[in-house]
Amino acid sequence: MPINSPKKRILLRQAFEHFEARKYKEALASFSKALCLDSQDLEAKIGLILSDMAQDFPHEATGFYELYQTMQKSNPRSLKKRIQQNILEAIEGFDEGLERVSAMLCDEKKLATESIEGILYSDFKQMCQRDGFKETFENLIFSTKIIFTTKEDFCDFLESLLSNGFSDYCLQYIENMRQSVGFDSKINAILQKLIKQETH
Repeated sequence: MPINSPKKRILLRQAFEHFEARKYKEALASFSKALCLDSQDLEAKIGLILSDMAQDFPHEATGFYELYQTMQKSNPRSLKKRIQQNILEAIEGFDEGLERVSAMLCDEKKLATESIEGILYSDFKQMCQRDGFKETFENLIFSTKIIFTTKEDFCDFLESLLSNGFSDYCLQYIENMRQSVGFDSKINAILQKLIKQETH
């Protein structure tokens, strides 16, 4: 069966329609059939994994799907494969990412009235000035939640991740914080940098 067969394209379209309608079992079946026709199709692989994930983690699976769509729409088709590979790596590392990537966004009042375990980003930056970003991040990533009080701080943190070679973590933090910060021009600009970095 040719790789770009009409049958595969129809199956993929139906599969994504099922996924968007939250019919995850039907989506899983259609993605499986598409993958049988072309075992190397990255879109089918992404859909298959997301459909499987959605049965236990619907919110997270939807988040990855929306991130994938956003990255595709805001980049040229020539980067499609790189985007797909990035998303696949982030999805496949989802379980590990749940353990490692921990952050939250809250305001100063909430911090003053609630006992929140973690380290403020301002304190994290001070530690970075003393020990360097890479060492500080690697020391804290397994055990400490980073608390951001502004979206600007979060974006600054993402930029630091990219400039220090932590592109996989950058993508995972964006997904982890998607509901809190949403997607806007700043986040999209960081996603563009991530894609360009991965293609060079």
